[in-house]
Amino acid sequence: MVANGKKRSREYDLELVEETACLKDEIGIKSSGSDNRNIYDDGRSQKLTADEIYDLKSDSSKAADIVETLITNSNTFHNKTEFSQDKYLKKKEKKYFEYIQILKPNLRIISEILYKLEPTKVQGIRIDTLSQIVTMANLCCEGSHLLYDSGSNGLVAAALLNAIGDSNTGRLVHMHPGNMSQKQALLAMNYSPEQYNKCVSVNVYSALRQYYQGCDTNSSEKILEVGESNSLKRKGESVPEECTKIPKISETLNLNIEKTENRYTQEPKKPKWHFDNIEASNIISNKMDSLIIACKEDPQNIFMELSKFVKPGRPFVVYYPVAEPLQNLYVSLKSQSNVAALKLTCSWMRNYQILPERTHPEVLMNGSSGFLLTGYILK
Repeated sequence: MVANGKKRSREYDLELVEETACLKDEIGIKSSGSDNRNIYDDGRSQKLTADEIYDLKSDSSKAADIVETLITNSNTFHNKTEFSQDKYLKKKEKKYFEYIQILKPNLRIISEILYKLEPTKVQGIRIDTLSQIVTMANLCCEGSHLLYDSGSNGLVAAALLNAIGDSNTGRLVHMHPGNMSQKQALLAMNYSPEQYNKCVSVNVYSALRQYYQGCDTNSSEKILEVGESNSLKRKGESVPEECTKIPKISETLNLNIEKTENRYTQEPKKPKWHFDNIEASNIISNKMDSLIIACKEDPQNIFMELSKFVKPGRPFVVYYPVAEPLQNLYVSLKSQSNVAALKLTCSWMRNYQILPERTHPEVLMNGSSGFLLTGYILK
């Protein structure tokens, strides 16, 4: 990142480099202490004030110059051990580093970013739980899969679409309860148009109404209303001079006939969601190869309704952040004979820091990432 412009309104230009420079090699630190027992954090080890450091950040063009000046004006840096010096340099490197790396988006990066920003916005779904959902749903690239998602920001849909791929005939029907589906993770994956069009996002109520009733939401009654409303003139509307002349009776009759014909023949353009509902109803009418539910509502009624569209012997996965609704669904399904191999699981994962001579588990982390109810649907 090459800085240009003034101090207060500084902008940066990007230059492509083959490798980044090491901050420690640029500064050239040669001496270090044997231990840190005589070093105290009393806030007086740095000679520079906060204003001087701010001016230094504005005037310097390289991070190495800023850190080297900070080290020169520090009373305790050269007395620290080599390990402490490396730790200090890495801390300053994160703060003043002028290199950025642009990565191609993948599922792991997107899921980790969304989980670190706000876990509740993705229903606490981690990458390990996401991998179990894809595995237990037995995603195949040639089948049709049904997803109901109401609060994961499109993360589950992005994972399923990633497993389906782009060079096959697989389809994904993404049902959601609102007017618009959550597609933040789906759009962040930057799929090709061919792969993105394999996902059909529809409102669950509109799609089921289209499946059961087969009704056209833009009926002839609405067309008539639109024609009547368009034929009414507004107050204060200017009238052309040609219309002020009194036409003949035959011309008036012909004009009225043409207007009435146009009123009934012109149909308003139908919205895209209407065609999505028709496509989704056609797909689910041929039965689906798997069912995945990740919702904020009680999943029992949703599962009972959507399980009718799954082929016999196909798997289902229900995700929920807490266990109680899944326990109720488990007990309810146990008393029925149309499901088999029910299993309620909880994934527990612990992150480890793997570095030379300092490998240890992370102390502060969330151990649980929701619960999964899996099984197979019979006749």
